[in-house]
Amino acid sequence: MLNQAERVTVASIIVTTLLGAVEVAVFLRFGIVTFFAAGLDALFDTATSIGVLIGLKVSGRPADRGHLYGHMQAETLVSLFLAGALIFSAVRIDQLAIEKIFAQTPAEVSPELFLLATFTIVLFSALARYKIKIGRLSRKNSVVADGYHTLSDAFSSATVLAGLVLMKWGYIWADAVASIIISLVILRWGLAIGYDALNVLMGASPGTKFISRLKDICMDVPGVSGCHKCRARRVGSRIHADMHVLVDPKLSVEDSHRVATKVERSLKTRIPELASVVVHIEPVRKNSRGKMPPRRPG
Repeated sequence: MLNQAERVTVASIIVTTLLGAVEVAVFLRFGIVTFFAAGLDALFDTATSIGVLIGLKVSGRPADRGHLYGHMQAETLVSLFLAGALIFSAVRIDQLAIEKIFAQTPAEVSPELFLLATFTIVLFSALARYKIKIGRLSRKNSVVADGYHTLSDAFSSATVLAGLVLMKWGYIWADAVASIIISLVILRWGLAIGYDALNVLMGASPGTKFISRLKDICMDVPGVSGCHKCRARRVGSRIHADMHVLVDPKLSVEDSHRVATKVERSLKTRIPELASVVVHIEPVRKNSRGKMPPRRPG
């Protein structure tokens, strides 16, 4: 059975494939480069959605002997593939646009093309918003990234519509300019997604606010006198963390372990995206008067 994130990805594959094929066919029939740019963007969306679907399946596999921490980085690898596909398509569109500028060949513009451009704007916009919503609800970054790629499809269609209007008014160059604009949007998404994926592979922290949240939740647990050395890193759509928790040195090993377990459960309950957390117990050092220091977040 497919989960919600997988279902919306399959639906996206069907829609982007059909519309992308239609837009490329229009380019072959009328020679309008902006339709090729928009169609190529949509077909690359299909390719990346297939990659996302594979990533969701692989990342959901449980840990095994060869992958003791699971397969969650599969989503990150898919995002890198998505970024490369976007950058490649942007470069190819620019090449065609430059050729169009030098050719200066007029294109035939019909009412049906205006209708097609308007229809694709509406459909891609609705699909993109839904994918982003589902991706955020399911905490699947690759689905969110794919949703933004679909949003670029909607922008591409809007640019096509603007180009058609200008071409109808006699501005031949509008086709090439509109294509270049589309390519820049595609390039921006490609670079942004690639940068984020590389950060994840490099073990980037989810941010200081997240670390502060870890500490605050930890300090709410009874028996915790302080916490420090809090670290966290993103792994796919999830987060792994570790921290040192200070407890009363008079506590037994069993009681100290019980505090650590409560900290771990509290963190995972209040932070759903937290895949695992390692809690290291340390005794609180007494001050010069032999008293326990006040509780501190560390």
